[in-house]
Amino acid sequence: MARDTNLAGIRLFEGLSDAELDTVAGHMRPRQFAPGEQLCAAGDPSDRIWLITGGLVIWSAGTTAGGGEIELRMRKGDVIGAQDAITGTERTATVSASTITDTLELDAADLLTLAGRFPRILINVIHTQRERLFRASARSAALFSASVRSSSNRGEEIGLIAGPSLKGVIPGLIAAARMASAQPVTVADRSLSFAGALTASDELATENATVLIPSEFDPDTVAVLLDEADRVVALVGNAEEANRLGNVAAASKGRRLEIILVSDEARQASQMWHPSALRLVVRECARQPDFALADADVAWIARHLTRTKLGLALGAGGAKGYAHVGVLHALEAAGYTVDYVGGSSIGGFVASQLALGHGAGEIDARFREAFSAENTAQLFKSPLVGSAGLETLTGLLKEATKGAFFSHTQVPLVIMAVDLTARAPVAQRRGPIWEALLAALSVAGVFPTQERDGHRLIDAIALVPVPTAAVIEDGADIVVSVNLLGTETLERWPGVPDEPEAEPAKPRRRGPLDTILEAMDLSQLDTSARHAALGDVVITPRFGPAEWRDFHLADRFLQAGRIAANEQLPALKALSRPVDLVAARREASLV
Repeated sequence: MARDTNLAGIRLFEGLSDAELDTVAGHMRPRQFAPGEQLCAAGDPSDRIWLITGGLVIWSAGTTAGGGEIELRMRKGDVIGAQDAITGTERTATVSASTITDTLELDAADLLTLAGRFPRILINVIHTQRERLFRASARSAALFSASVRSSSNRGEEIGLIAGPSLKGVIPGLIAAARMASAQPVTVADRSLSFAGALTASDELATENATVLIPSEFDPDTVAVLLDEADRVVALVGNAEEANRLGNVAAASKGRRLEIILVSDEARQASQMWHPSALRLVVRECARQPDFALADADVAWIARHLTRTKLGLALGAGGAKGYAHVGVLHALEAAGYTVDYVGGSSIGGFVASQLALGHGAGEIDARFREAFSAENTAQLFKSPLVGSAGLETLTGLLKEATKGAFFSHTQVPLVIMAVDLTARAPVAQRRGPIWEALLAALSVAGVFPTQERDGHRLIDAIALVPVPTAAVIEDGADIVVSVNLLGTETLERWPGVPDEPEAEPAKPRRRGPLDTILEAMDLSQLDTSARHAALGDVVITPRFGPAEWRDFHLADRFLQAGRIAANEQLPALKALSRPVDLVAARREASLV
């Protein structure tokens, strides 16, 4: 056999001379395997080996503890079964072709004879086995990283497909994805064969956080990608495309397939899918007249691909909640978009306004209107528990939310409360938003508990002062948590002159309610810090002399939030970056 088999590039035969490679090639014969066909099964006799010259196979073996399987992708240049053939043991793994796979087959007896003549082959067998174990370890770490937050340095491989009606959107999505992540994002070279692109993506994942694999909108291709990539993101533009993908979606059983429906037509057609497949839909978009995606959808998909969707967890703190508005001003000015938001107590109020689509300036105005001097006087009219301020609180919450339900929000919203009946925190995500806020703001000692289906709900400060975990649970990849109960305070407000000695500030008359709430705040300092620390970026504003119901200090609280947020922007920029869609379009036009 001539040396067009290119054995010189094969790890198993590394170090052999040209003449020795010709001798090896003379013992090998070509063999092709169909998709799904097994090359060998665990427990079979080790009577031959295969060198993959084209295509793709899956190598799977039980773990040493017997607790599941390790799977590896093997492609052009990989050799299957060499160690088992050398040792004469039964097969330890099952190997099956994922695509049409071409191989060169070599009998075990011939391998042993060749290894006797060329001892370098035995050394190479040991090296390739060590490399395979390393790849298995790296693969397991990458999969773990996709399901939980892992410290693995290996990047994520993502199949990216779009229906023919949307095919032109792929370059723009790739360009936007590169801008969304502070970590390296690259694309597998599709000038290669499909198997070649997958091979290249494996190598690219060692140096890049995200590897995108653009592929054909074809059920067979999607099925292979589901086996090979860490996840697959599919854009569906019309009913015909939805019908083509439907069977794959139903069969995927949740295996890393994520579907984006782009048009009402696609959405309606998807209703015919198996119910389990509907859980794979991660976003519904409206297609533009020119078959393009809306800017907001492009930016969201870019963040989804790169796992940089931003969540915001806003903590409890009464009037200090104006600091949350300052944080929003800073994020807005830096160009960030919040994809998930949650709040505890007053943080829930600000979170609800953001979720309903209001910007920082409008939220500021709504906050001041809702908690005006007149309203706060009514809210805290009674010194202890009573219903005097409940009517005022209910009215201002209904007005601020305009009767909206959670289902009306533009981004997912969670509002925390504490269930005294169940003695546990409760994440509210359904029903009228004002009702959830009423429970979230029912401070023990100020307002009566709220009855909901036999459960008594109060302000979440008692258990979850900052709802970071709930925002992560909703799907945020990166969470900014804002803790208003920090231990570090300022002796005086920045930029505010000292009070003249001749006119000392008149101390506020403190009642039993103030003492109760001051003690409650102190008791939650550690809890608030621990819940906030679950976030990727923690913002803890520093306040001058103030108390929880000093709503008249709105400007000072707001500025403290803005300053603290700006201090933490470098930490956020190290994780994600705002998407510049103008630049993304320009880059896409050059592809």
